[in-house]
Amino acid sequence: MVWPEPEQEPAASRRRLSPEAERVLDISITVGGLIVATLLGAGLAIVEALYSPLRVGGFRVPVSLLMAIVTNPLLGWFAFTTTRSRLAALLPAAAWCVVWILSAGRTSEGDLIITDDNWVGLLTLFAGPLAFAIGIYLSAMRPRAAAPSTPDPSAPAAH
Repeated sequence: MVWPEPEQEPAASRRRLSPEAERVLDISITVGGLIVATLLGAGLAIVEALYSPLRVGGFRVPVSLLMAIVTNPLLGWFAFTTTRSRLAALLPAAAWCVVWILSAGRTSEGDLIITDDNWVGLLTLFAGPLAFAIGIYLSAMRPRAAAPSTPDPSAPAAH
């Protein structure tokens, strides 16, 4: 089956935003992306901390460790991609670390989430920030795709 070619609108009929509107939209996407990434970092840290003492059949299950190893680099990538700044991409990592550091301390009642015999929690506390660092580093070092160039009108059309 052959699909029909999409009709191309002439460049003059496309609507363009004003430079000021483009700047406002860009700033809105950057700030919104950073807020989403930071809230996701804190939310995932809470879920991971609560899953760190999980046991199945008397054995600890490293669910929180796997979640941190998978999601933290993705959060670092998302934050870097939306903000285009490695420094701003550290905000979700900071939110994650704050939640985990607070989880390692005693509550006013003396309760602990991450105890000294919880190898899953301790390993996640170590591996989580490293996973963030790897995600941010790989995102920042990956070469950017070049902007599409406008076709030369004098060049023959390729079919």
